[in-house]
Formats: sequence, structure tokens, C-alpha cells
Amino acid sequence: MSTHVEKLLVLQERDRKISRLSREIKDLPARQKMIDSRLDQQRKAVSESEDLLRKATLRQKEMDAEINEWKEKIKKLREQQMTCKNNDDYKAIERQIFSYQKEIKSVEEKQIALMEANEDAVAERDRRAEALATEEKVVSQELAMLKDRVANIEKQIADLQAERDKVAAEIEPEWLSRYQRIFERRHDFAIVPVNNGTCGGCHMKLPPQVSVDARRLDTMTSCSYCGRLLYIIP
Repeated sequence: MSTHVEKLLVLQERDRKISRLSREIKDLPARQKMIDSRLDQQRKAVSESEDLLRKATLRQKEMDAEINEWKEKIKKLREQQMTCKNNDDYKAIERQIFSYQKEIKSVEEKQIALMEANEDAVAERDRRAEALATEEKVVSQELAMLKDRVANIEKQIADLQAERDKVAAEIEPEWLSRYQRIFERRHDFAIVPVNNGTCGGCHMKLPPQVSVDARRLDTMTSCSYCGRLLYIIP
């Protein structure tokens, strides 16, 4: 096999590995974003639970204030009742007091229902907080693994690039330039074998003369359709 083709195949193998690893590094930020998104969802769930509890506490205080207001009104009516001159006035105030007491009872019933709901809300908040703590540990481990992976990939790329540069330096400029233009355009294979008269890249049937030319390993032969360099192993 021609040394040109041989070296180009070695170069292509390095370039494809570098390309694959570079794509993986490029995809890592998206993976990190997905991991962070999971954590954000857990944090949002905890925040929502805490917000509900804060609102419930505020509503509880509002109800206490409402009850105290009704009780203050009843107290004043009791004082007013003590000064009544006739029975009708006394009974009218009594009816008003009874009405206020019903309001108090209604609010107290709502308070009980709210307290029961709060117990469930606290349990849900604690459950979500526990899930968040677990997720934080998992995310921390995953991010550490991603960081290690990035360092490992960068080292692999650096080593491959050094090997690639060494091989490229041994290839004639005309062959190297042609190969690099094709590889940059195709992003996969720049030099491919001829298989049963078809191009190993685009798999199109080649003209007979092109197949014949591909056997001349000292001459650059290109596919008539995709432009990739061709070779045939004797």
C-alpha cells in the first residue's frame, strides 16, 4: 500500500477520534444543564411547600385577629347589655351576641381545618426537603464525574493531536491539503476504500476508469460523486 494512503488512513483515524471526543466535550454543558435542572426542580418544590406554609401561618394569624375582634365586640355588647332598661333591648343584644358567637365558631372550625392541612403540608415539605438533600448528593457526584470526564477527554485530545501532528508532518503537502479540505467538509471520512466497484463513502457505483485509477496508490483519485479520496488494497 502506498505510504501516502497508509499515512492518510492513520491521520484519518486520529482525526475521527479527535472529532468524536470534541463533540462529546461540546455536549457536556448540555448534560450539566440537565443535571442542574433536576436540582432546580427539587428546590422549587421545597420553596413552593415553604411558601404554602408561610401563607397558612399568615392566614392563621388573620383568623386569630378576626376571632379577637368578634370577642371584643361581644365584650362591648355585654357591657351594653348591663345598662339595658327593658327586656326587648336585652334580648336584641343577646341575639347580636349569639350572631357573633356563630361567627367565632365558624372561624374556629376553619382554623381546625387549616391546622390539619398544615400538618399534611409540613409532612410534604419535609419529604421534599429530604428528596432535595438526596438529589444534591447525587448531583454533586454526577458533576464531579463530568469534571473528571472533561479532564480525561482533554488529555486524550491533546495526546491524539500530538500524534496527529507527527503523522501530518510526514505527509506531502498536496496530499495533506486535499485530505484536510475533504475531512473538514465531510466530518467523517475523507479517504475511503473502493468496495466491489462502489465508493466506500457514498456507496455509489463508480465509473470503471475511476476504479482502475484507485489502484494507482501513488495518484490521488476522487469519487465522482462525493469527492472523497479513493484507494484499493492490492
